[in-house]
Amino acid sequence: MNQANVSAILSGHRTTRDEVFALQPPAHTDSWKPVAYQDAIEMLHGTVRRSLGLELTSEQYSLNKAGTQLFHVARFDHGTEESGLAIGLRQSYDKSLALGVVAGAQVFVCDNLCFRGSDFQIMRKNTTNVWDDFRSLIRAQVAHSLEAFDAMQVDFGALKSIPCNLRRGYAYLGVLQGEGILKPNQATIAYEDWREARHAEFAERNLWGLYNAVTEGLKKGAAGLTIERHVDAHDWFRGEAARSRALVA
Repeated sequence: MNQANVSAILSGHRTTRDEVFALQPPAHTDSWKPVAYQDAIEMLHGTVRRSLGLELTSEQYSLNKAGTQLFHVARFDHGTEESGLAIGLRQSYDKSLALGVVAGAQVFVCDNLCFRGSDFQIMRKNTTNVWDDFRSLIRAQVAHSLEAFDAMQVDFGALKSIPCNLRRGYAYLGVLQGEGILKPNQATIAYEDWREARHAEFAERNLWGLYNAVTEGLKKGAAGLTIERHVDAHDWFRGEAARSRALVA
């Protein structure tokens, strides 16, 4: 699966699944019941596999120095080369973080406690009944994520159908910069990728190729605003695709 449109940021001490699964939660109290890292991860992966029929293609794990905070990002294939579903999970063994999951085309999970996803976000404190409640929420929201993914594929198809020559692409990039979607340093990267795509599958002169040049530029900038940048750009291109189709009609 090409990762160009599955943007995920994971920081902290990178580690392995085995190391994470070896860490056991502390004893619970009457009001605080931490979920084991292994239980949360296996439940999440299993729900995606059973509910959506998607296979895990890559995974990343990060722990703080004490091993009391976990950050995890998993990517699942959906049978397309351009995109896939990314899901992030966080949990703590020291009461510092609520158990949480985010999903979407862009996911941000970081050890500065930022936690955002472009399609859905769930957070549940580790209190009584946390496990039953969390499983129910995951089942409902993972099913919803497939609808969001399918809608995204429709958007991508529309962008591929609209031609855009080199000069027109330059004009679009100027508008994107003028409207604040692209910052100057991001625009520089987008112009370079539009002139010569770094990924051969995005070299065709259409709005899809331009879209991917822009997403390359948007990788630069404050990590905490990663999702907002990509969502704003996606909405802009979706609107431009609608305007282009209206002119042809």
